[in-house]
Parts: sequence; C-alpha cells; structure tokens
Amino acid sequence: MRHLILGGGPAGTAAAKAIREKDKTAPIVIASEETGSPYLRPLLPGFIAGDVDVSAMADPQGRDLDGMGIEVRKGNRARKVDSSGNRVYFDDGTEEGYDFLLIATGGKPVLPALLDKHPNAVIPLDSLDDARRIKERAQGPGSVIVYGPGYVGIEACRAIARLGRQVIWIKPNLPKFGYPISGEVEASVLDQLRNRGVQIRQGNDIYSIREIGDQDFGVRDLGEEDIRCSMIVAATERLPAVDFLKGSDVKVGTGIIVDDYLRTRIGNIYAAGDCAQLTDEKTREIRINFGWRSAVLQGELAGENMAGGEKRYMRKQEDYLWLLFGTSLLDREK
Repeated sequence: MRHLILGGGPAGTAAAKAIREKDKTAPIVIASEETGSPYLRPLLPGFIAGDVDVSAMADPQGRDLDGMGIEVRKGNRARKVDSSGNRVYFDDGTEEGYDFLLIATGGKPVLPALLDKHPNAVIPLDSLDDARRIKERAQGPGSVIVYGPGYVGIEACRAIARLGRQVIWIKPNLPKFGYPISGEVEASVLDQLRNRGVQIRQGNDIYSIREIGDQDFGVRDLGEEDIRCSMIVAATERLPAVDFLKGSDVKVGTGIIVDDYLRTRIGNIYAAGDCAQLTDEKTREIRINFGWRSAVLQGELAGENMAGGEKRYMRKQEDYLWLLFGTSLLDREK
C-alpha cells in the first residue's frame, strides 16, 4: 500500500514513522511545502529572541527519515485532491497517487484584510523564514507593533522585547478559535510583559497603515493615535489550511471533519494535527486540538490506523493545553 502524507510537521512525520513501524516495506512519501528540514515551530520566538540557535530547532522526529525508507519531497504545495482517482496535484505541476492519504497540513495565520494589503509592513509569525525576517528587521531602529490576541501575541512580545525594541501590542479581542488563557494566568503574564516595557493596548485595533519608507510605517489605531513603527508582527490566530480541498468530497467545517479513528468520510483519507476537526461524543463540542503534542499523538494514531490499526483517539485536555499555557508560560516570562 502506498501512503502519501501532506505536511512535514509533527503530525506528518509522526504518522510516517508509525506506518513504517507497522509496515516495513510500504512506500511512504511526505510532501511538504517547507523548503527546509523539519523544525520545532514552538521555538520560533526563542530563535527571534536569540535564546535558540537554528541548529537546536531541528525536529528530532525528522531525523533518519531517509534511512527508514521515507521519502520527503520539499517545496511541494498541494493544489487539489482527487479523492475518486486517489491522486494529489501540486502547484509545481506534479502529481502523486496513493492508496492511503493523510492530510497534516496544519494551520495558517489569518490576516485581516487591511494587514494583508501591506506585505512590506506586516510579517506573520508563522515559519522559520518569517522568524528570520522579524529578527533581522528588529535589529534596526524604531518601535515594533505586535498585532493579535492570545498566546502567539504574548510570545511575539516577549521575543522582540528581549532584543531591546520598544514593543506596542495591539490586542484586539479574545481568540475566536483555540483556547483563551485563564484570567489569572493572563493577568500575571501581562504584568510581566509590562515590566519589560511592552505597551499593551487591550481592545484596540488597527484602522489604517501608511508606508512612509522601506522600514518606516505609520499606523493609526481606533483611538486615532498615530504610531510610527519599523514593522507589524502579525501574531494572529491560525486556522486549518484546507482551501485546496475544495471539490475533493472531503468534508470540511472549520477543519477537516474526522471520526475518532481520524478518518474522514472517505475511508482511505485521514487527517491529523491542527487541520483535523473532532466532535466530542459526550458534549458534542467541536474541537480542533491546536498544539504540538496533540499533533504528534494524532499523527501516530492516524499512521497506525492507515497501516491497518483500529485505535480510537482519546482526547485529553492536558495533552495539548497545559503544556501550551499554565506554569510553562509563566516560567518563560521570568
């Protein structure tokens, strides 16, 4: 059986290794739109702050894939899935067939229309390439605006403040998706950020952006205050990367709808990680378990099931939530 995995992040690599554990000879291909080797995305803020070197960001899961007979194709972005013909078409004109397909494309930051119109001013905190741009530009003069609610905004502020830049955090509202930080923890973290000189503008938003120079921008907020900055770091929410599934018969809500075996309604297509949408059997709550550890657990289980297993995914809050927030987050702000 030929296994094709879309996405070289934690879910995709965990699935590939789980398949190989159960089937020593099956062809396994990981198609990743990233051009580099797998890396630990949660360490991006540490890289920006100078706490972590690129060499230390390598994902241990990504080692020895070649030695395990797992083929990794870099720079391959899926354009279309033909579920009836068991084929995936990519942006570069190539295509790949499969017997089993795992979609582990993760999430992508969602930019408000205004920010999306100003790519010179706005850098999303999403990839290693983005982090390199943010770090390089933060070496120059000028304030930095961080835009977005929640955890990613906190980490962006922390990292850039460590570089000695003046940080203004425009925090529009609570996250619409994912998991808001509890009031007590958030209050403590925000106090620590303020002690580092971060200006926090709660309930504010960006009204307009004016490009003055190459790295010089004027931003007007809802209070009609003008702010000069060298860049806007978009620490916005991530939503499942599923646009390429239009017309594929794979059922999509906010994410890819899967059952407790991480199967879609098409029997040979699975989804795992930040793009998979599950429904709690008891509460009927719809959940997308954003987080690195959850992606690894889902990837492992999806891989086992693609190779003939019949394991159900046990969703435990501590598997993805406490490691993301809680004490670990407070410790990082000290």
